[in-house]
Amino acid sequence: MSTIALAAVLTSVPGRGAPAPSPAPPSAPAGAPYTSAKTCATCHRLIHQYWSESAHARSATSPAYLEGLEAAVAAASDKQAVRVNCVWCHAPTVLVTGDHGLEQPVTREGVSCDFCHTVKDVDLARAGRPFEVGPGNVKRGPLQYAKSKFHETEYSPLHKSSALLCAACHEYRNPLGVAVLSTYTEWRQTPYAMRGVTCQECHMPVVPGTSVPAALGPSGHVINLHRIVGGSNPSKLSVGLDLKIDSVTRTSGAADVQVLVTSSRVGHAAPGGFANRALVLAVGVESASGELLNRRERVYHRTLQDAAGQELVTVADLMLKAAREGEDTRIQSGESRAERFTVPIPDGAKAIVARLEYRDLSDARTGPRTILVTEERRDLTLR
Repeated sequence: MSTIALAAVLTSVPGRGAPAPSPAPPSAPAGAPYTSAKTCATCHRLIHQYWSESAHARSATSPAYLEGLEAAVAAASDKQAVRVNCVWCHAPTVLVTGDHGLEQPVTREGVSCDFCHTVKDVDLARAGRPFEVGPGNVKRGPLQYAKSKFHETEYSPLHKSSALLCAACHEYRNPLGVAVLSTYTEWRQTPYAMRGVTCQECHMPVVPGTSVPAALGPSGHVINLHRIVGGSNPSKLSVGLDLKIDSVTRTSGAADVQVLVTSSRVGHAAPGGFANRALVLAVGVESASGELLNRRERVYHRTLQDAAGQELVTVADLMLKAAREGEDTRIQSGESRAERFTVPIPDGAKAIVARLEYRDLSDARTGPRTILVTEERRDLTLR
């Protein structure tokens, strides 16, 4: 039912212009500390729709995560400790429920509405449990004067303008002391942090929409985008990174190509996240048939190694075995990287092509996944 249709139903009391009492959304089962996201959706339909399309909604159930979890547990000496350590970020309601076996439906909702909006505080010094949780009828959020007919509301600076809410899960040192995830630390070293531009401003931007149907009361005309798009999405990467062919100088049978890659709107190192992701700058020539020939590459990534110096790839190995950092060639926030290539030019070549690609090795089931971020061409047929 659309918002307009719902408003019509709620105001259709014969002889009166005042709305009829709104039916209360279904409540959580007796004794359950957290409410299902489906319950939130009865009023917050658009927000729920966006959240349901997010990685947060799939964080406890995605095949890649479940396979990585079982691999990590199987390789660990203290299997329960590893399971607990992984699950509380991917299904954080377990901090209260203890449902580490993912048996309850609300646990399988992953990073859910009711968990995030009942967090009181975050303290990264509390290793293994940085959240101060407060499940119950008080829902916390970024709006100072929000009111609800069905639950209490409380303004939360943590939700409004603090990167700590995200840092609790996106900053992690493994038992060997290696920073497996360091996105929060990287952000703190950028001008974004100095200006107070937080994770939420980039990854949950304000978009047109209403938080609740008009029939339930004033709700504004914008909402935060709860799809929470991250760096593995081509649209997010193409907005944050710029690619430019600076010059192409033809020589006998080849071209000297100078390319500039700039991290213009990324608030941390690129790529972020686990050390099994990379940005690849590829430069080559397009043949008459459209193929990219004589491809040359630069790879921007961070590597982690085990105690023997072997580079680690899977999430399970990174979490358990990373003993030291290898190279880090990622592009820092605000940095421009100038690269130079010599590319042979075959007969009939149509163009010099520069591509920026995102390469993800995190899913062992499907193998490497490559996404085109952006591309620039320089025509060779023009004289």
